[in-house]
Amino acid sequence: DGRPEYSHEDDQNFHPENDAPSLYAIADARHQFQPDFFTSCIPCFFKEERGKAKLTWKVAFTQAPQHYPEHKDKLDYLDNNNAQFFRLNAMIRHCCGGVSSCGTNGTWQIEGGKRHALWDFRTTRVRNRFGNRVQGLIEREQFHTSCKIEDTASSLDRVLVGEYSHFVNRKVSVGMSKSPEGFLGAQQRWVEGAVTLCLQWFGFSADAHEDVAKFAWQVWIVFAAFSTFTGSLIWLVVSEGSRSILVRVRIISPAQFDKGVRKTIGPIIRWFYDNMLDARGGYSPNSQDYHVYEDMTLAFIVWGSTCLAVFFALMALTYLFRMFKQSCYGDKKPRWWFFPDELRWWARLLITLDNLTYWVWCWTSLFWIGFNVYLALVPSEFHFNSTAMMGWLLACAILNYAMIFANGMRFSIMQAQDANEVSFLSMDNIWRANQLFFMVGPIQAYSVFTGTKAFVNYKYYGQDVGGWSGGDLTALSIAIAKWWTTSIMLMAIACWVWLFVSNPTQAEHQARMPGCVTMSFIALDILHPCVYLWTLRKDLPDDVVAMLKWWQKLTTPVLWKKWIAAVILNENVTNVFKFITPIYTLGLPIWVYFNAFFGVNGGFMLVSVGAGH
Repeated sequence: DGRPEYSHEDDQNFHPENDAPSLYAIADARHQFQPDFFTSCIPCFFKEERGKAKLTWKVAFTQAPQHYPEHKDKLDYLDNNNAQFFRLNAMIRHCCGGVSSCGTNGTWQIEGGKRHALWDFRTTRVRNRFGNRVQGLIEREQFHTSCKIEDTASSLDRVLVGEYSHFVNRKVSVGMSKSPEGFLGAQQRWVEGAVTLCLQWFGFSADAHEDVAKFAWQVWIVFAAFSTFTGSLIWLVVSEGSRSILVRVRIISPAQFDKGVRKTIGPIIRWFYDNMLDARGGYSPNSQDYHVYEDMTLAFIVWGSTCLAVFFALMALTYLFRMFKQSCYGDKKPRWWFFPDELRWWARLLITLDNLTYWVWCWTSLFWIGFNVYLALVPSEFHFNSTAMMGWLLACAILNYAMIFANGMRFSIMQAQDANEVSFLSMDNIWRANQLFFMVGPIQAYSVFTGTKAFVNYKYYGQDVGGWSGGDLTALSIAIAKWWTTSIMLMAIACWVWLFVSNPTQAEHQARMPGCVTMSFIALDILHPCVYLWTLRKDLPDDVVAMLKWWQKLTTPVLWKKWIAAVILNENVTNVFKFITPIYTLGLPIWVYFNAFFGVNGGFMLVSVGAGH
């Protein structure tokens, strides 16, 4: 707990001793700060003004990554270093100051005076004997205790009042990790906490501190905007016609739309398709009516233009409020009204919405596996241009990896200018993140149920749902992940067996082959964690093994598990397997050219498959 020093007493941020802000650093019992921890984190709370350091209220906290030296990336089979968050999500989200706290290794700025207050006048959590929650004195809390992810809940409060975070990508803290499989239990706890926190905010029962509850409308605005965008995208795909949604809601008349849009853009689209027809040598027996494609193109252009118009209108409104706030408050923190005054604030709100609702998409890994099993067992028919699909998939795959590595390298190089111990994004990290996507789907689905149950207990019975027992729920999580990954391996084998024993025709074989290939890549992806979970702590002392006869060794399951682990769980195999995901992602567009059915897999994969999608 250290108080920042000010340049002079006339500084507008200077307060009496009891009202001066404090910096509060958090280190869990298994973590130890390095000598450069504070020299790396504390400067982030200051900005240079007229040659002097000035404390800024906008930086709520800094977050440094968790680093466990005993778990190298190549042998971190369950992503115990949480590389998906610290080396992928955090680097990208840092661009707008939207990195969420993860508890330990965080340094928070606490406003002056708050740390001295012992009581708050707030709504009680527990109901009285009449079944009501009433206003009363409650012990003051600096951080949330109303759910299992107090770090995310506390970060949400800071986002709503316009503050942001700073990610310090340096190894400034070293920790001794739990057992690697304990990370699976943490995954279950995080999802349970996210479900509870989401229901608390959208159920108008969030345990928000201070006046943060008054700004819950920001979350609702972002949720409405996301829902509207998703709905408009669905409407674009399934509806017929090329008129804007503005015509359908009668903001503009059909005549105005035809005069201003259709007569302007229509000839350009028609000229483009006429040239395409000439290049193909005119209509063919299989050609569709090109007027349909003209309408589809016009509908897409109108939809995209409408989205851009809404975005620029929001940007203009945001900067208008920024000018108003600057004229009223300057750089001081406003006390009575908050509206986003920069686009990065909106980006942080979108990240907050993702933190609250990412569990909604827990079904995507289950769907992806089930969909490919279905394709491998049942011949299907799809209609699209394989060459166009190949080009689109290849471009998306290259841009996706280019964005990830370019952003990771840019941020790491920026940090490396000031320090040597910087965490860099590697292919191992991307592979582990992809493994985790397929591995924790059932764990997340189960956590949705338990998180909802915790919310009901919190909402209607006033129970404390912020704690947990049983070692981070590890035993149950291991059982779910172990049997789920084993099922994936068996399903992949069954797909190939059925492909050969069912005597398919050549057309059926071509239609079912992509499902079998995709399941094989998924099985190879999760082979490492599957073997690791089954061989966990399965070993015999060397002196006991030496006393066994050869036939006893062959009939001892523990030794078989040890031998299998030695063959698969090593760096040499990791160096080969870590390229499975990029090979499949980049090879899929090329396979589409030879087998068009791979295009369907690629389309779904780009939309909803993989870490962060």
